[in-house]
Amino acid sequence: MAKWRIRINLSDDAQSRARLAEVLASQRVSAVQLTPRAGAESMLAGDVVLELPRDDELGDMLTALHMISPQVFVSRATSDHGSSLDSALAALAQADLVPSGD
Repeated sequence: MAKWRIRINLSDDAQSRARLAEVLASQRVSAVQLTPRAGAESMLAGDVVLELPRDDELGDMLTALHMISPQVFVSRATSDHGSSLDSALAALAQADLVPSGD
């Protein structure tokens, strides 16, 4: 199954949180973190990592999340072993060819 990392910006209120919980209830969610958005009172940034059995289910998930917020960002999450791209970037960072983010 593919893992996806989704970031959503939503209002910090009970209704928005309940709607997010409802959308995620039927999914295999491995992590959820809601944090206050810097510089935006009453707003949250939510990071969700979930697994979808088929990639075509991603469209349905994004549609449901867009009903909660117009700002939904998605990327493929790496496996526990990391992706080959991550490994390559780490090797380049060690060689001082790309910034390491430190």
